[in-house]
Amino acid sequence: MNVLITSGGTTEKIDAIRSISNMSTGKLGSLIADRFAVEANIDTVYYVCSGTAVKPQSGKAEIIYADSVSSLESAVKKVLERTSVDIIVHSMAVSDYRVRSVTSTAILTNSLVSNLDEIRRLDNEAAGSAIASLLKNPESSISGSGKIRSDMEDMLLFMERTPKIISLFQSLSPGSTLVGFKLLNNAPLETLIDRGFQILTQNKCSFVLANDLKDITGGRHIGYLIDKRKSFTRYASKTDIAAAIVSAAIGERMNGS
Repeated sequence: MNVLITSGGTTEKIDAIRSISNMSTGKLGSLIADRFAVEANIDTVYYVCSGTAVKPQSGKAEIIYADSVSSLESAVKKVLERTSVDIIVHSMAVSDYRVRSVTSTAILTNSLVSNLDEIRRLDNEAAGSAIASLLKNPESSISGSGKIRSDMEDMLLFMERTPKIISLFQSLSPGSTLVGFKLLNNAPLETLIDRGFQILTQNKCSFVLANDLKDITGGRHIGYLIDKRKSFTRYASKTDIAAAIVSAAIGERMNGS
């Protein structure tokens, strides 16, 4: 059997030297990869991760680097198009937004003022569309060198939604056992389980690991592995979570369910 694991966090560029990232280390993903690797029936673990993510130690792991959402999408498509993958564990903390453009309040104000006469001649609906277009595609403040000026005041970032990578797996590899992840912050347990199960049903996962940021501190990591019946089991460490995910995913493959 072959396994695909995504791990770590993604990073989206602001300019040539600045970026937006998250705090995911990829530690849990690396433990899952190493736990799969000790199973006799596992051939290769394709480990798609950011450059800063913790890497698995097993020689069965093939490391594939992907830092942005775009490169992650390309990487998983490449693996799934060339290889038959039995199990997919999507543990990577994927950015929900990426930077579309960078400007400043001064540049944006000047753009609106310079187009004000034309906008005033339009009816309300057309004027609204014209203003929305200016806001969606503002003049960039990034110089020819690809870097934002360090003396710029009131920088504005315009962001756009990134594609949901987990939604690609069903179409790219419909026969794979898919394990998804859901992270919330300071949510009631009922909400956490509901949101995790929503991810499961929407993306045809076999299991979802739901966890809350308040429960991830140092060596402590509480997670709830949810199945298709919305039953769940609580685990209290990364090692236990990794073992549970591997056991559940391989069990489903072996049982053919």
